Amino acid sequence: MLSSACQDTIRAAVWLSTKPVGEFHRIQEISEALDLPFHFMAKSLQKLVHAGILTSMRGAAGGVTLAKPSSDITLLSIITAVDGTAFFDACVLGIGDCEAETPCALHAQWDIWRQEMHEMYSAMRLSEITDDVLLRKIKRL
Repeated sequence: MLSSACQDTIRAAVWLSTKPVGEFHRIQEISEALDLPFHFMAKSLQKLVHAGILTSMRGAAGGVTLAKPSSDITLLSIITAVDGTAFFDACVLGIGDCEAETPCALHAQWDIWRQEMHEMYSAMRLSEITDDVLLRKIKRL
């Protein structure tokens, strides 16, 4: 459902949240740790910097770090920074004219699911996923 770019950016944010607060990490380090292309990671993480989720610093000791505690970062904020709001606004079937006035066959059910997912992503904090990683419930990012 989420784009692969969004999923990978969430993985990077979780990876950063397992590190000490305020510690900057080079994008190269993150991309190697997650086995993702450097340029892709740089582009994705820049979106999180623009959204105020990450802070970046140039120079030898530079890199990126979380701009606020992981308990203050929702998955929805990451999703909208990377993918925008199209996921929550568009027709599930990709029909351009699907709206409340001219709904497709799945419109009513999708509207319910979309609202439930929006609420779920709004409530889910990055810290909750980080806790699962630290408790080894998630074996590999």
